Amino acid sequence: MEIFLKIQFEMWMTVKTGFELPTDGDDKPIPCEDWDPALIKKVAANVRANCTLRCGLTKEELNRISPFSSAKELWKKLIELHEGTPDTKEGETATQLHARIQHLLNELHAIGQKIQDSLRT
Repeated sequence: MEIFLKIQFEMWMTVKTGFELPTDGDDKPIPCEDWDPALIKKVAANVRANCTLRCGLTKEELNRISPFSSAKELWKKLIELHEGTPDTKEGETATQLHARIQHLLNELHAIGQKIQDSLRT
């Protein structure tokens, strides 16, 4: 997922730096009719990143992250949820775990073994 977001640079920057709608002097969000093209671009990148992250999740993961609205908050929560899972090795990141599991699945596929995805319904 990280690599896909990095390819879409604006989405990755939104994930890394965060995004909040600007407010007026009374701490009320500025109406969308008053947004300039640069702000519209940032809002769109945040929405695309958020949607991209959510589309790759299981129902269980979605239930655990639902209150997070910004792509940065969502990304941080996903990292927190997946770091230190029982399958990780000492010092292994979630990305490294995913790569290791994908490698095993590719090897099984190469020898004709079918793997059923029992997590998705």
